[in-house]
This record gives sequence, structure tokens and C-alpha cells, in this order.
Amino acid sequence: MKIKNRAFSMVEVLIAIIFLATVIVGITNVTFMASKSSMDAYYELLALQLAQEPIEIFRTFGYMWLSTYSTHTLPAYPLDTWNPVSSPAIGGIQYPPEASLFQRKITLKPITGAINAVKVKVQIAPKELSRVKIWLSQSDISVEALICEKP
Repeated sequence: MKIKNRAFSMVEVLIAIIFLATVIVGITNVTFMASKSSMDAYYELLALQLAQEPIEIFRTFGYMWLSTYSTHTLPAYPLDTWNPVSSPAIGGIQYPPEASLFQRKITLKPITGAINAVKVKVQIAPKELSRVKIWLSQSDISVEALICEKP
């Protein structure tokens, strides 16, 4: 009785290696894209919250106070220039550590006519050379609000 040696040929081994490499690359790519999407969503939500904060503060003070804001600015919310986001003194608000990787620009535009209002525009952008710039898919995020005079 003759015993046959069973083994894989070189071609079969190469095909198996190519197949496994393709599967591993695919799994790695899916994992990376999921991680990127998750980080993008996290940083976008944080940017939206950082943009909404000064609008809510200004809305609380009201139109009359906001229409004369340039005479009594809050140090945490300077106008018309990009400034790093820092924890404001108002209410002792503490930001997550990643907030320091963003910069914010606030602009106010008075609107007059049938109704008097101030248009508040807040732009949030990642600081140069920060990890947020790598993960965030948008170059900046803007939020606008209209704060009207009460009739």
C-alpha cells in the first residue's frame, strides 16, 4: 500500500495569501473609516456647542444690551477676530479639553427696518496644526441667530 503525501501547492498558498491580505486590508479600511466618521461627528458636535454658547449668552442679555455690545464687551466673547476658545468667567463654564483646539470668531450686524434686530454670527474653526484639523471634515462651522427687539 502506497501512502500519498498530501500538501498544498505553491499556487494554492499564494492564492490563499492574496485572499487573506485583501480581507485584512478591507477590514482595516472599514475600521479606519468608522473611526474617522466617529471623530468627525464628535468634533462637529463640540464645534456646534461652542458656536451656540455665545448666541445663548447674548440672547439672555437681550437686544438692548446687545445693540450696545461694543461699549461693554465680555472678555470671553471678543468681536470680529479669531480668538482661542477659553473657559469664560460667566457661570464658571468648563469646556472639554478638546475645546482648546478650536478658535472662534463672533460678528454682530445691526438690522433696522420694520423690526430692529442684531444678527449674531459665530464661526468655529480648528486651530492650525491640531488633531481636530485632521479629523474634522469641514474647514469651519457657522451658526447664526437673530436677536430681535421686543415690540
